[in-house]
Amino acid sequence: MNRTLTTLFLAHALVLSTLGPAARAQSSLNAETKARAEVVQRINKKETHVKIKLRNGSEMKGRLAQSSDTGFTLIEDKTGNRSDIAYADVVNVEGRGMSKSKKTLIAVGVVVGVAIAVIAYGITHFWD
Repeated sequence: MNRTLTTLFLAHALVLSTLGPAARAQSSLNAETKARAEVVQRINKKETHVKIKLRNGSEMKGRLAQSSDTGFTLIEDKTGNRSDIAYADVVNVEGRGMSKSKKTLIAVGVVVGVAIAVIAYGITHFWD
């Protein structure tokens, strides 16, 4: 019984170990296509102020200047230097500040909170 479980465990480990490199390759392709789509979308919408996380762990903040098939140009905020960055080196592209949906949800939350406070005050002081 013990030998059977060990054999099954080893067979399972061998099968899964062959799938690991393929999953990592697909993950990097997905990150590259997501980065390309995000950069192109931001340039088209003229929302070019971004924060970029690179594969080496560093972050860059600046404005997108132009885009090509293999990468894009970023003008850094602090130094003003132009950096050509390949899509393959990018992990994540984020806009600066909060998104419009977050701002909308905060505003809706404030309005609902004020409405509940006014209703509660009205109910407690209605018979005074």
